[in-house]
Amino acid sequence: MIIDYSPGDGLRLVESEDFKGFKLQLRDAPEARSAIEDVVLVDDGNILIAEAVPSLPGAYATAEWQAAYRGMVDNVAAKGWIDTAANAIHAHAERIP
Repeated sequence: MIIDYSPGDGLRLVESEDFKGFKLQLRDAPEARSAIEDVVLVDDGNILIAEAVPSLPGAYATAEWQAAYRGMVDNVAAKGWIDTAANAIHAHAERIP
């Protein structure tokens, strides 16, 4: 699953049925750590993203998709990749010029 961000379009899901990977692509984003709603930039390569993912454009509203997403979240929680205080998922960030 890829969360794609561009200043013009904001956040949206692409490859939303790939529950094995999870990252944020920053397209044409300034190098400085600018504020992106629902995203906390931890460092240059890592972010916390709020669990607002199911409401992003590109997410499926089906019960099957929601269940698969929940399963992914449960799996990464077991690996310690959930920040419960921030209600956010750890993810890799990739800048795309």
